[in-house]
Amino acid sequence: MNAALNLLVDTHRYCSDVNQADRTVRVDLFKLVADLAYHAMLVEVHLTPKPGLVDLLNNGAHDDMDVRLFERSAEAIRPYIMEFLQAGFAHRTQTADDLLTPLRPIGIAAEQAMLKATGGVNTHKGMIFSLGLICGAVGWLKGKGLAVDSLHISHTIKRCCALLVIKELKQPTHRPTTHGEKLFHEYGLTGARGEAASGLATITEHSLPALQAALEQGHSTEQALWQTLLVLMAHNPDTNVVSRGGMHGLRFVQNAAHDLLERGGCEWDGLENALIELDKRFTERRLSPGGSADLLAMTWLLAQLNDLNQHSVG
Repeated sequence: MNAALNLLVDTHRYCSDVNQADRTVRVDLFKLVADLAYHAMLVEVHLTPKPGLVDLLNNGAHDDMDVRLFERSAEAIRPYIMEFLQAGFAHRTQTADDLLTPLRPIGIAAEQAMLKATGGVNTHKGMIFSLGLICGAVGWLKGKGLAVDSLHISHTIKRCCALLVIKELKQPTHRPTTHGEKLFHEYGLTGARGEAASGLATITEHSLPALQAALEQGHSTEQALWQTLLVLMAHNPDTNVVSRGGMHGLRFVQNAAHDLLERGGCEWDGLENALIELDKRFTERRLSPGGSADLLAMTWLLAQLNDLNQHSVG
C-alpha cells in the first residue's frame, strides 16, 4: 500500500529544501500525484489475469489492443495530468460547482493525443474523464487548503458533476451519438457521467473498502487488486459490457464475479486459475468490463492519495 510513499525515494524529483536551518523537506504534491495518476493506468493494464481485458497474458476480448498500445496511450496522456491539477488549483477562488468548465478542454486535448498515439483506438477515453475529475479536484482542494483524500475528492466531484446526467443525458440537444448517450436512452444506464454525479459512489462504497480490507488482511497488492476488480464487476452496471453483450451480458459478468467472491475471492487459492478460465468465457462472448477496469485504476489512485494524506504529504 506504500507505493505512493516509495516514490519519495526519488527525492530530487519530488522534494526540495525549504528551510536550510532545520532541513525541512517539502514535497511537490502535484508532481507526485501526476506520477501516481500515470502509474494507475499502468497498474490496471499490467494486472494479470483480468477476465476479458488486455493484460500480460493476452488481449482478452479486444482484437485492436494490447499492452504496448495501452502503454503508448498512457504516455500520450501523461502531460495532461499536470494540466488537470493546475487547472483545479487555478480555480481555487471559485466554487467546485463549475470546476468541470476548465477541465473539459484539457480532457479533449488529452483524448486527441491518445487517439494520435493509438492510431484512432479508444484505449483510455473513460480513464481521461475520471483522471481529469480526480486530479482537478486534487488541485482545487489543495488551493483551498483542504484535505486531499478520497472523501473530499468524492464530495468535490459530486458538486462539479451534479447536473451532468440531467444536462447531457436526460435533456439532450441532439440525437444520441455516443455509446453512453445511446445506452442511456436504451437502458437508462448513466455510465461514467452517473458515476461522477454520484461522487464516485461505486468506488467509495464498494471497491475502495474492498482494496483497503484486502491489504489490511495481509494480501499482496496483486491479490487485493483481483479482489477489488471482482467487487467492481459485481456491482458496476458497466456500459462497456452492455454495449457488447446487452443486459444479458452484464448479468453474466456480474454473476460470474459474485460466484468467485462467494468462493472466497482473494482468500481462495484457486482464484488465479479461475480468473484465467473466466477470461476464456468472457473472450468467447466478446465481453470486456472496461468500465470496471477504469474504476480499478481510480480506486488504486484514491488509495494512494489517502495514504499520502494520512502521512501529511504536500
